[in-house]
Amino acid sequence: MNTQQPLATLDVILCNQRQADGAQLKKPANGRVYVGTHGIETEAGHQEHFDDPECAVMNYALEHYDFWRSHYPAQAELFKTPGIFGENFATRGITEHTICIGDTFSIGTARLQISWGRVACNTMAGRLNDPNAPELMHQQSRNGWFYRVLQPGEVQAGNAIMLVERPHADWPLSRVQNIIFNPNASASDLDALSKLDLLAAIWKNEAKARLDNR
Repeated sequence: MNTQQPLATLDVILCNQRQADGAQLKKPANGRVYVGTHGIETEAGHQEHFDDPECAVMNYALEHYDFWRSHYPAQAELFKTPGIFGENFATRGITEHTICIGDTFSIGTARLQISWGRVACNTMAGRLNDPNAPELMHQQSRNGWFYRVLQPGEVQAGNAIMLVERPHADWPLSRVQNIIFNPNASASDLDALSKLDLLAAIWKNEAKARLDNR
């Protein structure tokens, strides 16, 4: 499927910024942000660099924030503004249920492609003060996702997120995650994932290893 239509809006771009106490906190980036194959760089010189190009940019859907405020009412203040989930892009209009592996988006002058889902870890358990938070994020498909960068370029808050190509319309991210995060996933599902060409190698290899160990 080849198309060119706006699916969502890039509401906020966030980048780690060092605080006076030495801590790194996600803060909104003003102006244009350069998106490269290994991460982002703001006009102010703040950078995030990832060795694995499959993790160049992390996206989290703003639609999920209402759920978390309701689920953790005593910690509602945590979800007042984007950043608690470690995202670089906070978007409105797309979620894990409506995007597919390999979706290619044009944002500003950059072109990005969905590579895999974010795996929540103990960091999120600590931030939310709930050891079950990562599992809940996975079960609910509210964990976010990563992009690989096909064409470096500049983006800024308010940019439309344009769907350019959807080669795997039958593989929404939520379906992929229902297999990856399911210890009892079927052999046929694992085999299909291991052969899904635009899925990040880390998840393809995991699917193949689980299949081989049966």
